[in-house]
Amino acid sequence: MIDGEGLAAFVAIAEQRSFSRAADTLGIAQSVASKRLRRLEDQLGTQLVDRTVRTAIRLTREGDIFLPQAIEALARLDRVERMGRSLGRGSSGPLRIGFVFSAAMNGTLGRILTAVRAGLPDIELAPRLMETPEQLAALDSCRLDIGLMRPRPSYPEDCRAIDIHSEELMVCLSTGHALAAASALRPDQLAGQCFIVPQFHEQVGLIDSIRRLADAGGFPMPRIVRTDDFVTAACLASAGEGLVLAPASLAKLNLDGVRFLAVGGFAERLRIVLVHRTDAPREALARILGSL
Repeated sequence: MIDGEGLAAFVAIAEQRSFSRAADTLGIAQSVASKRLRRLEDQLGTQLVDRTVRTAIRLTREGDIFLPQAIEALARLDRVERMGRSLGRGSSGPLRIGFVFSAAMNGTLGRILTAVRAGLPDIELAPRLMETPEQLAALDSCRLDIGLMRPRPSYPEDCRAIDIHSEELMVCLSTGHALAAASALRPDQLAGQCFIVPQFHEQVGLIDSIRRLADAGGFPMPRIVRTDDFVTAACLASAGEGLVLAPASLAKLNLDGVRFLAVGGFAERLRIVLVHRTDAPREALARILGSL
């Protein structure tokens, strides 16, 4: 396979019409330029430069035809090299980011995307809404670079986790609920209520917060209605199907038929962690961490 050095030597000799000037252009000895040209000709099996005339360098017929292709190939190699270097620095290529819904609602995702785009215009932003277990699996299999998710006791190998955001947990309930007229709630007032829990298939996360709320109120673990996401949970709450222990940012959706009330004496907060692979694009990751 031909290499860039031989192509560069041939193009320089063809353009300069001189071995010595071509060598000076490339910053190498004349003998090295000659050897690189000879190696290229041997690889191609044809002579590119007519060496029979000592007073001037002339290209052979094959050299004349090959020259435009060599110039184009060198330009392509240069582009590939620059792309490879920028990929290595993490300043170009795709940045695959998983995020839970509340990371978008509380502005965390937006701040991260803005920071990357402002400093690295060649990065291809690829955010994707994913629940925490799905993000963990994608990070483990190298299908994600960064995840914005709920905290977990452990994370995949070759990943690092950083706490980046926390927000108040509030009770979302129907405007027609008996407790909706209160200005705030106490944990004991929630005894006997049904709770609608997103991410029901997980044994950690929000379900732990509901357990601690029950402990604070002195009542047993409440009945749970299972659903997939907070928007669906809030819509079910609006229909009187139960209460949702939800991040305060969910209120920004201004959903009809629900109220959000704080729970006094219950200091639980919902946290977001940024989990990144250790081989995530370096410059992009540095921009993100610098924006937090």
